[in-house]
Amino acid sequence: MRPHAAVFLASGLWLLPGVAMAAIDHTAPLDDRCWDQTFVEDFDTLDLYSSDTPDGRWKPGYIWSSDVIINQELQYYIDPAQFDDRYSPFSIDDGILTIEARPTPPEIASEVASQPYVSGVLTTENDFSQRWGRFEANIKVPAGRGLWSAFWLLPSFDQWPDGVAVLPEIDVMEFLGHEVRTVHTTLHTNQNGPLESHTFDHRTRDDLSARFHRYSVVWTEDQVHWYLDREHLVSHPTPDDYTRPVHFLLNLAVGGSWPGNPDSRTRFPARLQVDSVTAWEDNGSC
Repeated sequence: MRPHAAVFLASGLWLLPGVAMAAIDHTAPLDDRCWDQTFVEDFDTLDLYSSDTPDGRWKPGYIWSSDVIINQELQYYIDPAQFDDRYSPFSIDDGILTIEARPTPPEIASEVASQPYVSGVLTTENDFSQRWGRFEANIKVPAGRGLWSAFWLLPSFDQWPDGVAVLPEIDVMEFLGHEVRTVHTTLHTNQNGPLESHTFDHRTRDDLSARFHRYSVVWTEDQVHWYLDREHLVSHPTPDDYTRPVHFLLNLAVGGSWPGNPDSRTRFPARLQVDSVTAWEDNGSC
């Protein structure tokens, strides 16, 4: 869903030495001394979940089937095990995860629900979730019209709950490849019945696709706070339906109702690169 509110980057407020605080000032730049890590992924290897490896950390798929295409997107998300490892959108090189999107290879075209592109999604829904805390990833996004990178959080369920069309959702970062100086953050909630989306555009001076950036969210019982490179972006009150632990999701979509289709200038293969993913708990020391 296209964000509608604009927020321009500004520096956060630093705490002065010797000033006592009753709780972390979440509008200040993030300070690692205030947090204990609960999840660390440095991508030395990629530990994929499958029926043969049920202890795998990362599941290459959503809670719904890969044949269910959302948002009018043009990609099919590949589970390498489903294809007997004949094709994979995932690779690891020197501690960097790459999720690659490309036109569908002819040899698997009959197996991808007629989608013209293939790509990948990774989630920790089978391995890790946490209620409250700090969630972040160090990511390099690809430029190009029709490319839609996302790092987000969903509540964890064993199966999709009956009678719920859209789950509460925190979008830590969404990036459209034709808007290289804008990062989007969104809070989706069903607390009043129909879906409500609290969306923000954050415009920067830099081309965000040129290098890695750290995208973070701090979720507390009262507020959700977003950060870019540890500098505070925006905050919003925590909705009433944000009560369950959440898990990580990383994906690179192609096309869809928001970014539109790729054009002649979109370069493939397109690559979303991830250096690390971490979760933290407030240790109460700040």
